[in-house]
Amino acid sequence: MSGKVLRGALAVLGICGAFGARAQVAAPAADVAESLANAAAALVGMEERYTELEGSHRELAEKLRQQEKANQELGASVTRLTQSLAAAQAATRKFSGNLSRRVYRNVSRHVAGMPAVAVPYVGAGVTAAMTALDIREGCEALRELNEMNRAMQLDPEPEAPVCTLQAASREEIINKVLANWRTAYAVAAAWTNQQEIWLAPEPIPVEPARAIELWSAVFGTLPNPSARVPAAARGPVPPTLPVAPVMPVAPGYPAR
Repeated sequence: MSGKVLRGALAVLGICGAFGARAQVAAPAADVAESLANAAAALVGMEERYTELEGSHRELAEKLRQQEKANQELGASVTRLTQSLAAAQAATRKFSGNLSRRVYRNVSRHVAGMPAVAVPYVGAGVTAAMTALDIREGCEALRELNEMNRAMQLDPEPEAPVCTLQAASREEIINKVLANWRTAYAVAAAWTNQQEIWLAPEPIPVEPARAIELWSAVFGTLPNPSARVPAAARGPVPPTLPVAPVMPVAPGYPAR
């Protein structure tokens, strides 16, 4: 309550007191003065209480303003999280669907190509083509995985170790086999055995009659012994029991 209000109230009380004094002449002047003093004290208390309430109101208004600001920030944060979650779900859904189709395609391709890979000489070309497809699809899978990682604010996986691989051509595969077929087999067996599909470190021997039969089935004629290259021209004789090769570690991946 302001000072003007207080002074006005005191003036009203004073007037009332004056009229009361005139109306009741018998009333002692001391009682009138005491009543006025009590009324003035009550007004002062009311003014102090009003000041306290006004301060509390300002504090509550400030707290309300801060709470509204916090609610706005929380709403914006929830919106951002909702958008991030939607993006992560979309990326995960896309990667999951593509990976499922890719796995089915890879497995079906390898199952269908197993007989062709087993054919001497011809199988080298089939193997080269299928390996090139595996490299390409493996690189695509890594890129999609990194797309999902970025949507979920995770560090991407290294793509270069897979995407930079080159599949050997049919001629390169055949040359490696002719140079040292036991070592070629040992390397393949070592890689395969890492995946818990055990292969013997030594290749299964093929009877000469069976080898001639396979050769004839592919080329239609028997091999010409006179066309064989002397042993000295083919390089050193491969070891009978090659030492298991050390498995290479792709750059960017920890050694196992």
